[in-house]
Amino acid sequence: MDDLISPDELRRERDYDRLRTRNPVCLACGYMNHPAAMELAHIAPRQFHDDGGVLCSNCHREMSDTEKDFSYAPQSINPQMETIGRYLLALSDWFRRIAETIAAFGAWLVDQSEHVLPYNPEAIA
Repeated sequence: MDDLISPDELRRERDYDRLRTRNPVCLACGYMNHPAAMELAHIAPRQFHDDGGVLCSNCHREMSDTEKDFSYAPQSINPQMETIGRYLLALSDWFRRIAETIAAFGAWLVDQSEHVLPYNPEAIA
């Protein structure tokens, strides 16, 4: 009976399958405490593609809120061009958020460098 998977482990496995990764981290804010609070977010509405990344529930709601103002179906006389344009606009928003997260982490590292001693493996031995 020791080889049976527990209900908690089964839930985690389902979370990892849903998120397409075993190490989910929110691309916008860096949250990684619990996979059940994470979602696979599409870069643009899924009718246009299947690309995406992991976001925490809060960041996903913030990022997808503006999508509610747009029709999911192309509205122009050139739907292919419109679809590509929508995808690129959504992708640029992802890149902007990721860049902000990287910049904040870099600033945090610089700040921490003033307070944390350098790694010295010889001191451990």
